Amino acid sequence: MAKAAILGFGVVGQGVYEVLNKNKSIISARMGEDFEIKRILDKRVFPDHPMANAVTPNFEDILNDTEISVVAETMGGTSPAYEFSLALIRAGKSVVTSNKAVVEKHGLELIEEAGKHGVSYLYEASAGGGIPVIHPMLHCLAANKIERVCGILNGTTNYILTKMRDEGTPFEEALKQAQALGYAEADPTADISGADAARKICILAGIAFNKEITLDDVSVLEGIEKVTAEDVRKADGHGYAIKLIGYAEQTENKMRLFVAPCLVKKNTVLGITDDVINAVFIYGNCVGGVTFRGRGAGGVATASAVVSDIIEAATDKAVADIHEKPEKDSFVPLFDGIDMLYVPETDEFVEANRLEEQLKSVGSKKYYRVIDINE
Repeated sequence: MAKAAILGFGVVGQGVYEVLNKNKSIISARMGEDFEIKRILDKRVFPDHPMANAVTPNFEDILNDTEISVVAETMGGTSPAYEFSLALIRAGKSVVTSNKAVVEKHGLELIEEAGKHGVSYLYEASAGGGIPVIHPMLHCLAANKIERVCGILNGTTNYILTKMRDEGTPFEEALKQAQALGYAEADPTADISGADAARKICILAGIAFNKEITLDDVSVLEGIEKVTAEDVRKADGHGYAIKLIGYAEQTENKMRLFVAPCLVKKNTVLGITDDVINAVFIYGNCVGGVTFRGRGAGGVATASAVVSDIIEAATDKAVADIHEKPEKDSFVPLFDGIDMLYVPETDEFVEANRLEEQLKSVGSKKYYRVIDINE
């Protein structure tokens, strides 16, 4: 019988238990053996939960348990999640994670360390939540040179922008509604500032272009704090939707990487992706454009990707994913390749080389990039 542990029994951690329990017979059949959660790390107690007796506040109880072969890290944050993951790998245990912060900052090191110890470090849930993106990029699209990956990578901001468009709801009110529904944290900074989407696009770009990419490589990082319902209404009148887009493109030996609210055509896959749904568009030089779309966040949705990695790690089907460090001149200037911009104050589309002139004429600094994903 295969045995696993969970680090952190919050929304995602409990989702992992729920998925494993709900689909136990299916998962056991696919693994070729029975499977159980033996230990759960959390400082809290859960007296009414079926796994109450498995919960421990001591990390060493999991680290030193030789029966546990796979650990799901769903703690969030960088520390101690990184330190725990490294220790587990060095103890000969595979680690799977939904933790984008650790993957973006320490992923390469943990992948290499796992290779040295004959185990796996897998992170499907870190970039797309419940949307399967990383595995298809590494396997199904392996014959392609991926030229572009972009998309709506944060459900909270997409919900807010949808409310602003459909109901004319002001930003602050839409944010409060998102918090009331559990879509946004009490401190929503990581979501609305674009930081969450930036970590995700770094992970996806690193896989797409086989490079080590971090937040320091993101040339523009803008959130949705300055987007107004009026901006959304004007864009809608032109046939566009405003979406927070994470964008990475490779041209020859150059890369462009940014996160910002952009205008996308309403009749495209990204344009019709609303509420908390996420969508990732990938362009390969052979297959053309493919889109992965679905619920990017939420405990059970994210847990489905975590459990998929657990199955892969437990059955020794994981494939190593090693990146190389990019040269310092690998990232192209801000507007290289972005031809068209939209200035809401004048309600006009302008060419990128005329932006400074246009903004100066209206005394504004606000503009939106216009993205054509060429489906």
